[in-house]
Order: sequence, then C-alpha cells, then structure tokens
Amino acid sequence: MVVQTVYSATHAVAYAGMIADGQLKNTISKRNADSVIIPYGKGVVTSGEDAAKLPVDASPATAFIGVTMYETNRAQSDGDVAGAVLNNFFTVITEGAVWVKAAADTIVKDEPVYLRVGTTNPGDFSNVVGAGVTLGVLIPNAKFLTGGDTGDLVKVSLGLGG
Repeated sequence: MVVQTVYSATHAVAYAGMIADGQLKNTISKRNADSVIIPYGKGVVTSGEDAAKLPVDASPATAFIGVTMYETNRAQSDGDVAGAVLNNFFTVITEGAVWVKAAADTIVKDEPVYLRVGTTNPGDFSNVVGAGVTLGVLIPNAKFLTGGDTGDLVKVSLGLGG
C-alpha cells in the first residue's frame, strides 16, 4: 500500500466529469458495458437498454446519452484510471453543465460540441467535426461555455442553458 506523505493546501479548480455549476441537471445510472474503465468526463453512447460504453467508430449522434460524472463516493485502486468500473453502474450527466477535457486547439465559448467517435480518443469533445480517426458527431443543443486548448478543462452545456 502506498502511503501519502505530501499534501497540498489547494486542489484543482475542476476535474473532468465534475458538475460545473448550479444549473439544473439530470443524471441517470448506466452499467459499464465496455471492455475498459470509462474515465470520468468522457462522452458515452447507449449499449442495450441499461448500459453505456465509449463511442465506437462512427457511432451516430443519436446514440449519445451524456458524460460520465466524477463520483467521489467510488473507491479507486492506486494506479487505476478513475472512472466507471467494468460491469458496474455509474452516473451519466444527460443535462446540465459539466467539465470535460478539450480535444482540439482553440475552442471558443459558445461553439458547438462534437463527440469524438473515431478511433483516436473516443468520447472526447471537440469544436470541429474532424475526419477519419478524429471523426466527431454534432451533439444537438450542446455548446462550450468556456474556451481552451487541447487537454484543457472546459465547460460544456448539455441541453438548454448556459
């Protein structure tokens, strides 16, 4: 077991998958039907009636259901990817404002949101449709609430509001 001996007096402003503000939100429970842990802050698509998974190559926009919510009440093993554990239920944000990592440079506030469904970083969010391995599908009624560059945390509004 690793023992932590260094502590910080501050913490990050936000985490991928964290609720961004006090807007109304909607969440649902889904089972991780993927073959991997789904990291918090990733976009997921339907997989049967009760499950969700990361998008596969060319998943349609109609399969998008929301973003994996950062859950502090879930135990994570050291070294594991923090996210939705295989074959267990997790929370999906379907409506509201949420923090995600930008998958493209120069995202500007109020731009439309594209879910990456290509083979490179599926489940990430971009402001451009991309092509091939970075293909994205437009998420209806979603927009960026803040700007940023690749890898930055940005706020996304799913549904109305923002």
